[in-house]
Amino acid sequence: MPRGPGTCRRGHRHEAADVPRRSTHAVEGRRTMTSLSRRHFLAASGAMLAAPMLARAETYPSRPVSIVVAFAPGGSLDMIARRIATHMAAELGVPFVVENRSGAGGRIGTQHVAKARGDGYTLIATSSAAHGVAPSLYPQAELGYRAMEDFSHIGLICKGPMALMVRADAPFDNAAELVAYSKSTGKPLFYGSGGIGSLGHLTGNLIGNTLGIPVEHVSYRGSAPAQADLLAGNLTAVCDNMSSHTAQFSAGAIKIIGLTAGERFSKMPTAATFAEQGYPQLQAAAWYGLSGSGGMPPAVVQKLNASLKRFLVQPDTIELLAGLSMVADDGMPADTYSRFVESELAKWGKVIRDSDIKVS
Repeated sequence: MPRGPGTCRRGHRHEAADVPRRSTHAVEGRRTMTSLSRRHFLAASGAMLAAPMLARAETYPSRPVSIVVAFAPGGSLDMIARRIATHMAAELGVPFVVENRSGAGGRIGTQHVAKARGDGYTLIATSSAAHGVAPSLYPQAELGYRAMEDFSHIGLICKGPMALMVRADAPFDNAAELVAYSKSTGKPLFYGSGGIGSLGHLTGNLIGNTLGIPVEHVSYRGSAPAQADLLAGNLTAVCDNMSSHTAQFSAGAIKIIGLTAGERFSKMPTAATFAEQGYPQLQAAAWYGLSGSGGMPPAVVQKLNASLKRFLVQPDTIELLAGLSMVADDGMPADTYSRFVESELAKWGKVIRDSDIKVS
């Protein structure tokens, strides 16, 4: 006879209840097991991926490390880099060798590091010029590197405030008197710096914009000729870092209208800041930092950052930097330093665009 729905071969009708059901608890348990297994797998995979990096950091460095200085030997940055190299070699157990690769205003050496492998064996003692200013001054094809993507930023070494300085016999002594003098004469403040696109050039424009006075930049080939013209009375002011002018300041030949810093510099306690004169936004500094090629393992970056911190708190380091009119950093973490570089790029990029500064 034909079988109807729900009828077995022998004619017995069965109900759905007769069919064995999977236990709800069993299904949920299996799902939970699957979920846990997936999480364990992902965790294990992450650990497996991280293991080589951690192992690499534990064995790093296993061969000599190069610290590139993108300028000729003998300058401030070269001197600091050699002290860092000596410290890290003693602490980490392999030679750290300073390699001078000068040319094109520091771009040659910086390009070299940008193109190197990100294994931690090619570092650069860099500056505000290379990683704060140049990326906004030059077309990418001419610059030859990307300030963030091509580098692993390790730590800030030091900062030095910029200063607006005039002859001792100038008819104004501070920012308020300079503003009043500018309004009464209707003439721009002619200030010199170490060249077009230098930090002194940009800071002078920033000071003029902030104080609301007209300024005119006069470009020199370095700080020394600018200072010579200032002392000879051929120039009203110079905007520069203090490293080349401390002797003249100490001798009373020049006076400082303001420092672009949050607090006074210990080596020049009589020099007032623009901040204490009512312009807290006037913050600008020449700075040096330590970076490496892009893609360095984070653990290696942290290892170098920790060594740099120990270097910066040493009394002889603080004394060396103070003699260069710089203040040792208090040991900012690598990620904070990376954000600092990014903020410097944004700040000076805006000044360059707003002032329409171009290098020929």
